[in-house]
Amino acid sequence: MNQDQCAPRVRWQIIVTVTMAVIQAAQAAKLAPVKVELPTAQFVGTPEGIRASRVKPVQTKAGPPFLAPVGTKNVALGKPVSSSDPEPVIGELAMVTDGDKEAGEGSFVELGPLLQHVTIDLQAEHVIYGIRLWHYHKQPRVYFDVILQVANDPNFTTDVQTIFNNDMDNSARLGRGEGMHYVDTHFGELFDARAVRGRYVRLYSRGNSTDDLNHYIEVEVYGQPASDVAGMVPLEIQYPQPLFIGLGRCEDIPYRGDFPMKPPTPLKVPEGTVNVARGKSVTSSHPDLIIGSLEMITDGDKGAGEGRIVELDHGGVQHITIDLEEVCEIHAVAIWHYYQVSRVYFDVIVQVLENPIGSPASGVVYNGDLDNSAGLGVGMDKRYVETNFGKVIAVDGMCGRYVRLYSNGNSMNELNHYVEVEVYGQPVK
Repeated sequence: MNQDQCAPRVRWQIIVTVTMAVIQAAQAAKLAPVKVELPTAQFVGTPEGIRASRVKPVQTKAGPPFLAPVGTKNVALGKPVSSSDPEPVIGELAMVTDGDKEAGEGSFVELGPLLQHVTIDLQAEHVIYGIRLWHYHKQPRVYFDVILQVANDPNFTTDVQTIFNNDMDNSARLGRGEGMHYVDTHFGELFDARAVRGRYVRLYSRGNSTDDLNHYIEVEVYGQPASDVAGMVPLEIQYPQPLFIGLGRCEDIPYRGDFPMKPPTPLKVPEGTVNVARGKSVTSSHPDLIIGSLEMITDGDKGAGEGRIVELDHGGVQHITIDLEEVCEIHAVAIWHYYQVSRVYFDVIVQVLENPIGSPASGVVYNGDLDNSAGLGVGMDKRYVETNFGKVIAVDGMCGRYVRLYSNGNSMNELNHYVEVEVYGQPVK
């Protein structure tokens, strides 16, 4: 593998001019734009009078192409669809995957009011890179409690992976979401699925800004059959023993994810992926420590007892930086701050950098800073309770030599701690 074969995933939300250099880099990385045929635009400009909170700007022009591994296509086309409302008010469920994305009569299905969902059966496990959704774009509308999930279980009771959730008050009882509301347009709404695996794709909604009904014109799922994606294996992480059970003092902290009762579903990573941070040097924005030494962060000891924890000096936003000593293709970062008692650490941000001195907001792969107090942008990732399972963050093959981690105190005090950080990847040859 050479360095030209590494390219960060291009996020669809960033509207930029796509140059030939971007296309060439994608081709070198064996990525390609996913082809999409857009329907006819039905309205122009920014709509007024939509009653919804936290609505992101209306998409008025096509963004950069969505890049995915060569061979990725819409695997939902023509696949069977079921629903919580088996007898739609208008249309047929088959319209959700029939390829017709226009907004006229006979092109959409209308489900009843309140919370409803549709489920697409891909008929085999797939690796899913993205999902594009058209609810209804004949007129500007915001749909509420939009939740996208993927699972191999048709009942969605085990190993459910949530791709997107903008249910801000947990009215759907699937967890409070941090996603923003958006206005449906002919561009559809594109969601990055980050190579999750599953056979079934389920999409929820609860009415819209015009009425209480739920509509679907088309859903496209961009992926490949799992059997066609070779060389991917489950990431094996050795977890330490638990030291407490339950939320403790963290129960009332807002924007917090669910308390984990079991290890997370293993990520799929390329064969040969290892912890490239083991034994590597660590520096800090505050080199004077209260407890421990910086080399303990990468020494392989994940026990949380005395003599195993690093406590940084001073309060406020602080960071540590791990030098991997060579450029690596990185697939995951696992963090253990401190798990002797239940705590939530604030403003947790993870960056992958090729140069430790560069654009401050570059290479961010996780951001739980809800008010931009660290100056790297407002984050949309949930806070989480520290446990023996740590926090495992998918990085999707981004290349870099340095991994930087920020925090800003925790729910018990203003100090910042680290037990261990593991970076899973492979050196770029």
